Order: sequence, then C-alpha cells, then structure tokens
Amino acid sequence: MRKRDILKNFTKYPQVLFPHSLIKKLANEASYITLIDFLPGSSEFWVDCAGTEIQLYGEGYKWLVYMPMDEFWCMTAFYNPAGELFEWYFDITHRNFIDENGIPAIDDLFLDLVVLPNGQVITLDADELQEALDNDEITRDDYNHAYAVHDQLRSSNWTDVDFLHDFCKKLVELC
Repeated sequence: MRKRDILKNFTKYPQVLFPHSLIKKLANEASYITLIDFLPGSSEFWVDCAGTEIQLYGEGYKWLVYMPMDEFWCMTAFYNPAGELFEWYFDITHRNFIDENGIPAIDDLFLDLVVLPNGQVITLDADELQEALDNDEITRDDYNHAYAVHDQLRSSNWTDVDFLHDFCKKLVELC
C-alpha cells in the first residue's frame, strides 16, 4: 500500500506550485475536501487516457479532492483552466485516516476508477494491484477488497456524470 495525504503529497515536488490549500471537514459528515490550485509556473503533467493524451495539471488547473472517512475510496475531480470538469478519479483505499500530522490521508490499494464526461468508466492499475499481491505488499483480502469497492463504485451514482457534476459543484461552493 502507498500512503498519500489529501494534498496528494505534492509538497515533495517543488515543480508543482499551489497555495496552501485549506482542508475542510464537511459539516454533518466525516468527510474532508480541498481545492488545489496550480499557480503560474507549475509544470505540466500529461497522461494517456483511453488512447488520448490529456493534461492532468499545470498552470490554471484545479483539483477538487473529496475524502469520505467512512468509505474505502477518495475522489479527485480535475478542472482545466476554463473551469471545465474533465475527469473524476477514484483511488480505491485500504483505509482513509488522519495521519500523524493531522492531515487526512489514505492507504492506497493501487486499483483506480476513472469517469470521463462522456460517461466512459475506465479501470486503471489492475496490473499494479496484481503485482502488489504477487510481491506480498498486500494480502489476498486486500486484493479482494479492492475489487469489491471497485465493483460497488461502478454500480453506484459515483459513475453517473450528472450526479458527479452536481456533487462537485456543491463541494466547490464550500471551498
């Protein structure tokens, strides 16, 4: 498993610039949100997504991170400089917790789920999950848990684009 905090451990990467984002605990629920702004001078990062190169961050981009503490996933919504949502990324987790520095964090189970604005749902990093199992980094229970959470997400509102747009709009208003 890989530990990552709600700021995605960007503090380790000086080429990524953002103001110290406020981490907010949502009222009436055990969830945290933060909005990460990539400032002028931030380096760009591109990935292949379903055969298309897309930019995930750089100057003017924003990431909205939502971490429900009573779930086994963490969602990041990606916004381009025009303010358009272009991807929702779900890290599947072993646990969501508050780390030794008081920052919300996850134990990442490698397997990820991506939802695109056209409704396409993509599973990522199944090979990394298998490799972690083969290398005894995770247990068979962790492996099965990752796929159970993956399947729950796939069959829920969390893969409905209209639901995601509305949900993220409400979260951004709280940031």
